[in-house]
Amino acid sequence: MNANPDDRVLVVDEPDGRDLLELGLEMAGYQVDVADDGEAGLITAGARTPAAAIIDLNVPIIDGCSLAKSLRDVFGEHIRLIAVTSREQPEDRVRSRAAGFDTLLVKPVSPNRAHQTLRQLLAH
Repeated sequence: MNANPDDRVLVVDEPDGRDLLELGLEMAGYQVDVADDGEAGLITAGARTPAAAIIDLNVPIIDGCSLAKSLRDVFGEHIRLIAVTSREQPEDRVRSRAAGFDTLLVKPVSPNRAHQTLRQLLAH
């Protein structure tokens, strides 16, 4: 099942993980924007209005939790937020939930897993 073409997704992560997600999500029909750090992610989101964002908790400049809070301030509940982390620690779940993320995925995140999660969160 392909994505709704209006479902724009922002992926904020280091290039290694981000590029695979970008390609896989584009193949699933999403419009994908990418950023290397939280500041670039915030700027891109403001210019492109994503339906969802996949954000690594440890991105530089503005960390993932601070970015999520900023995106919630700007877009409210209209944006779905997926946190990703390379370590599965209880405090990451607590921090991500408090920051406004809808869910947390542990790396490596396959494009298929990201697509399934987005499909659930963006169900129209």
